[in-house]
Formats: sequence, structure tokens, C-alpha cells
Amino acid sequence: MSPLPKLQLAAILCCLFKSGGATPVNPPKVPQMSKQYIDESKLVALKQPAALATELEALGKGPIEERVERLRKKVVADLVFVKGGTFMMGDFGPLWSPEKLPYSVDPTSKPVHEVKLSSFSIAKYKTTYAEFDVYTDATGTERAATDPYGMEQRYPAAPAGVQWQRAKDYCQWLEKITKLPFDLPTEAQWEYAARSRGKFFVWATDNGNIDYGRNVPAAGHISFLTPFTGLRHYPVGLFPPNPLGLHDMAHDGEEWVNDWFDKDYYTYSPKIDPKGPVEGVRKVARGWPVGDSILPNTMYRRSRPLVALPEEMKDFGTAPPNYQSQGLRCTVQQSTPAR
Repeated sequence: MSPLPKLQLAAILCCLFKSGGATPVNPPKVPQMSKQYIDESKLVALKQPAALATELEALGKGPIEERVERLRKKVVADLVFVKGGTFMMGDFGPLWSPEKLPYSVDPTSKPVHEVKLSSFSIAKYKTTYAEFDVYTDATGTERAATDPYGMEQRYPAAPAGVQWQRAKDYCQWLEKITKLPFDLPTEAQWEYAARSRGKFFVWATDNGNIDYGRNVPAAGHISFLTPFTGLRHYPVGLFPPNPLGLHDMAHDGEEWVNDWFDKDYYTYSPKIDPKGPVEGVRKVARGWPVGDSILPNTMYRRSRPLVALPEEMKDFGTAPPNYQSQGLRCTVQQSTPAR
């Protein structure tokens, strides 16, 4: 082989290495959902990637200074840079779905409106109890989910369930230890990232479809995924990420965002970098709370109270008021890559 072809080959390999060699994934023209009930003998007990499991386990060992340093390195390494752009935010079903039907029964996810976002970075995983415990131990604050019910549900690899203010405090504490502008994502940033830079993905899965048992849990599958019986959340990172590289945005717990909730906000939202209403009573949560097999779309919104009230917990039967269902993933609010 002559030198020139070798150089050309090296350049090609270099480009492939930098891009991961990945082929862009586009939304399916007609999103498909498989059957959620699968023969139990065919359900697979998925395991967390070994490297991730090792990282999370290490966060609980050693002096607090060492644990904080491990967390600092991990949260920075886990950031996914999201190049900004313009997208149509909200339930795009009536305009773009082949059936001309809305994808969501949520009336607050309308109207579809144009949004232009600056670039930012976002965590590839939801924040786990292993990570949140480092924060509480370092700051001398109470650990999350310490009530009797919470203690039955928490384990290091699971998404941490917290009230909104604690989620906000955690992200802002990361700013102190990393010197990067960490914060909760805005609602627009969350949807843009879930839809892989605002593409018309109905579900935040690896291929835009719901393949029960492969890219989301099937009915009854969670008992195969958690280390103990009776748990509601499975370890982060078990299922394939969305095309942007973000895990579990379709499931395994809702995620807090910065915005106050206003059912009419989409009618007056600013076009450039919207940050939600200037005031409110309840905050927005995105994603799906708990359980298996039921998946909302990437446009679905929920309003949640800042403080858990008994009447807000009707769906959880005899479970005491807590925030097992609302978790978080932090962002870095700067337009250049954080690493």
C-alpha cells in the first residue's frame, strides 16, 4: 500500500474514533410498541455494566474527601455535550404523526411551539443514592429516603428519590466541587435531550420504538432487574441509551427540572432558552414515575408539589408521603463542552 492511501486510511480511522463510528439514528416514521407481556421464562435479569457498578460501589468507601473526589471525577466524565439548536417543543402528534393524532393525553403539552436552545451538557445517568449519599455525608445533611418505607427502597445503584429543593441543592453543590455551572435542566433542555436534540422521537429509547424486555422493562420485569424483591426502581444503565447517549429517560422514575409549572406556559413561552414561569406553586417533573411496562412519551409533563402532601400520594396506596418517584439528573449550563 502506498503512503498516501495509508494516510487517508489513518484519517478515516481517526474520524471514526472521534465520532464513535456511530450511524445517526432517526425517528421511526411510525413508532412501534411491542407486547408488554412476555413469557416470564424469556425475561432476562440484566446487570449493570461492570465499570459503572464498580464506580458506584467505590463512592461508599473511604474517607469523605476521597469519596468527594471520586464523585467529582465521575460526574464530569458522565457529561454528554448537547449542541444547541431549534426544535418544535410539545406534543407534535397532530402535526407530524401519520395518524394525525396527538401522542399525549396531556393537554398542557400543547401547543407545539418553536424553541431555540444554547448548547449545554447533561448527565448520561440519573443521580443514584450512591452519589447523593456522598453529597449528604460531605455537607452533614440528612440522607435521602431514611423513613422506613424509603429504607426498604434505597440501594446505591438505584435512582435517588428526593424533593425538588434537595435536587436543586445537589446540582448546585456539584458546582462547588467541580467549578462548573451545574444546575437542574430547564424543561426545554430536558425534552430536547430526551428527543436527541429535538428530533421527533416519541419515546426516548435507542431506536424510538418500545421493545418491551429489550430497551424498557416488560410487564413483571422489574423483579428480575432489582437486587431485592419488592423494589420499584432498578439500577441505572441497564437498558440501551437514547441516540444521544442518555440512559433511562423514558423510565425508572420521574426527573425534576428547574421550571415552575403553568398549564398555559406553552402559549406564551419565549422562543430563546425558555426557563419557565417566573413564579409558581408546583414544579415540573418529566419522565415516568415507577412501575413497569407503562411508558409516557417525551413530551409528557407533570406538575409536582415542592413538599409532599398526603393527598398527593394517593397513587401509592399505604406508602407514606415521600419522593421515591422523583429523581434528578444535572446539567452544566455552559455552551462549550465541560471536558
